[in-house]
Amino acid sequence: MRAMASRDYRVFLAGGLISSIGSNMQIAALAWVVQAQTHSAVRTTGIAFIGIIPLLLLGPTAGVLADRLPRRKFLVGTNVLNGLQAAALWLVWIAGSGTNYWLLFCLSLLGGMFTAIQTPAWQSMPAELVAREHLINAITLNSTQFNIARALGPLCAGLAIDTFGAGSAFGINALSYVAIIVALLMLGPAPQVHAPNDGLTNFQRWRLGLGHIMESPVLRLVISVHMVFAFVIPPVTYLIAKLSQDDLKIKASSYGVLLGVFGIGAIMAAVSLGNSEDHVRKSRALALGIFCGAVSMLGLAIAPNYAAAIATMVLLGAAYLIVVSVDHGAIQTFTTDAFRGRVTSVWLMTFGLCMPLGVLGQGKLADTIGVRRVFGIDAAILATMLCILIARRLLTRLDAPPELQLPES
Repeated sequence: MRAMASRDYRVFLAGGLISSIGSNMQIAALAWVVQAQTHSAVRTTGIAFIGIIPLLLLGPTAGVLADRLPRRKFLVGTNVLNGLQAAALWLVWIAGSGTNYWLLFCLSLLGGMFTAIQTPAWQSMPAELVAREHLINAITLNSTQFNIARALGPLCAGLAIDTFGAGSAFGINALSYVAIIVALLMLGPAPQVHAPNDGLTNFQRWRLGLGHIMESPVLRLVISVHMVFAFVIPPVTYLIAKLSQDDLKIKASSYGVLLGVFGIGAIMAAVSLGNSEDHVRKSRALALGIFCGAVSMLGLAIAPNYAAAIATMVLLGAAYLIVVSVDHGAIQTFTTDAFRGRVTSVWLMTFGLCMPLGVLGQGKLADTIGVRRVFGIDAAILATMLCILIARRLLTRLDAPPELQLPES
């Protein structure tokens, strides 16, 4: 909890938690209603695809903006836009147009665009709010708040759907943006770390950030690992709706629990990681996360009942938190301040490329060969990656001191 000594970080974390709970309620509710209406994993994952692909398409612009604009004011504006998008989805549902798949599709695209523009600035904020020696702790806590939201959001969404209908989840999400906007307005003045006016185009500036990555073996490693994890793990949170309805035959509230325990597993891992980050090598933590990811995907493939699926989702959440925390921590630690937003944007662009490909590919496969076989293939992919990393001794790069690996550009 060392990063919590910063008042601004506490405010930022609290506002982010409330907003994240609302966002995860909306994600879970959308996946449930689209699967229930269409009975198609392709259409359910299509909503996820169109909400994520803007991370790839808008990544260069978003990364440059994160390095050149005052991040607090920029994030206020983008969260206002996100709040308006959520309110529009709520109004569409109230008006009775929520069964129109393509209208939901277009609204998801709009929300994805606003999120893509703001995410590099959001991910770079902890570096402005805490001392450098507390940065990894701040990143772990930030991941913890997000995964608390991942636990509570689906739980609340499932209860809301069964009790009041899906529209209530959309409405709560729209209101939740008030919390993060107020939190951002409460923050103190920002340090001036943005790049000078160098006469370069945005794309040229972004290419400099890409060059910064190519000069760092650690950055290349963690971004490559993140690409594979982004392809395999995030689509599961959308395919769980199909597993719940077609295989496990459970109702919306039970589906919310199944999806929510992913976040509980992540919280448990975050506590363990936060307590041991000074004693456990990053290479071993990353290897453990990948191994647990492979085991949990295999568990979902063969889970005989609801209770077994719950247990494997807890482990999957823990695995995902460990990998993302180590990856993101390495990116923030091994990146100089002037390139932080652009390097973060490249990291997010790999998510914006691989997660949509995984979503569409796994959705199509789930309709063709069954969702359980897809989970088995995912387990094989992660196990293969871990074997390659260990055999080539690539993970040890994470254990060298940051000052010896920072690119000089």
